[in-house]
Amino acid sequence: MIESKAYGEVLQIRMSRFPDFPSGMWVCAYLVDGLLVDSGPAYTAQELTDFLKDKGVKKVVNTHYHEDHISANKFLQDACGVEIFAHPLAVEKINGPASLYPYQEEVWGYPVPSLVKPLGDFIETKKYRFEVIPTPGHDLDHVCLFERSQGWLFTGDLYVTTRPMSSRSIFDMPQILVDLKKVRALNPRIMFPAPTYVVMEPAEKLEKTIDYLEGVGARVEELHSRGMDTEQVRQEIFGVEGIIAEMTQQQFSSLNIVKSFLKKNER
Repeated sequence: MIESKAYGEVLQIRMSRFPDFPSGMWVCAYLVDGLLVDSGPAYTAQELTDFLKDKGVKKVVNTHYHEDHISANKFLQDACGVEIFAHPLAVEKINGPASLYPYQEEVWGYPVPSLVKPLGDFIETKKYRFEVIPTPGHDLDHVCLFERSQGWLFTGDLYVTTRPMSSRSIFDMPQILVDLKKVRALNPRIMFPAPTYVVMEPAEKLEKTIDYLEGVGARVEELHSRGMDTEQVRQEIFGVEGIIAEMTQQQFSSLNIVKSFLKKNER
């Protein structure tokens, strides 16, 4: 299922296989001036392509290679002849077959390999120029897009919530903090995240997220310095592990947040 809503010249397209589930089961793409930011999961790939056929899509940027952001690529290439771009580190992964955990297959589905070109420092449309902002905390090939004249910030999966309670083992939480501060310094007027709703005047939410993660990181270091192991630290900060850990075979967990902050000290 897909839903769309216009925010000025930016069209948000929300996609989910499970429309009655919470917002975490939805992912967003954004269309502006012929540029599509991300192309969503496999289960909505044909529906998205049909929806976009008469909307002048010329280019697609994948914010990173994860399956819920790339799966309509091939459909759009075949139907609309679009050019697709991603961070150089993502190109080979998007162009090849995906390897998924069972929960990823169930929620998002397998993407069909597509022909993707490496992004440079900018991506241009007829009217706008989008700066490519490397934000490798979520994954090494993750980028945000910023249109400075409009104050539009497309954050992919960098921003999810002001109080993240779980992460994957590949997430680098100290780097995510760096990334959040980087995009906050851009003073965006509107933030367009992939996993959540559009955020108007996002400075406050970005500051809250930064403050929260800095507090968690400091608490992790403090408790660990007192001799607690990672599980004891996790329990002290987060309490009972959320159901998402069970649903994702521990791929998403609060324990991963603790481990990521402790890796910083090891480095």
